[in-house]
Amino acid sequence: MQRIYLDFVKARRPHWTGWLVLLLGLLCATAAVGWQQWVWQPADGAAEERLHKIQSAIEARRTSAHGNVDAQLLAEWKRAMIIAERLNQPWETLFETFEAEAKQPVVILSLAPDAGSHEIVVTGEARNLEAMLDNFRKLQQQEIFSGLMLHTHQINQQDREKPIRFRITAKWMIKS
Repeated sequence: MQRIYLDFVKARRPHWTGWLVLLLGLLCATAAVGWQQWVWQPADGAAEERLHKIQSAIEARRTSAHGNVDAQLLAEWKRAMIIAERLNQPWETLFETFEAEAKQPVVILSLAPDAGSHEIVVTGEARNLEAMLDNFRKLQQQEIFSGLMLHTHQINQQDREKPIRFRITAKWMIKS
């Protein structure tokens, strides 16, 4: 076998063509990077600016949509609570009170309660003035009513029995 002699210490001088190729490669790489920066960077900046505008618009829509939904949901919730409060009033106690007090010769023609203000308007008819006043006094003694007022009363002259039609308003204080 023949011996191979490797000398790692002794190096040959590079030829001028190698240096020229290296210089040309560096120039081409620098030109390519410069051209890319010059051509693509403004386009990238514009694209990023458009992206930020679109993201801002989406966020603004999302915020306003959630704000409208939240406001709408809150308004619906308030309406539902008002309706629930009106339905959950102790109507039976109120009506039973009038039924118990409105005995002959007094007839209750209509009860118009307002759950929001806890007021009730009662229209009735009595055989005579004494029966109407007696019924009014009994209602005044009830603990659930306050501010009981007799607003109108008139004799129905066209009816042969001449009943007295009256209208009473009151506030009620029934605990649920």
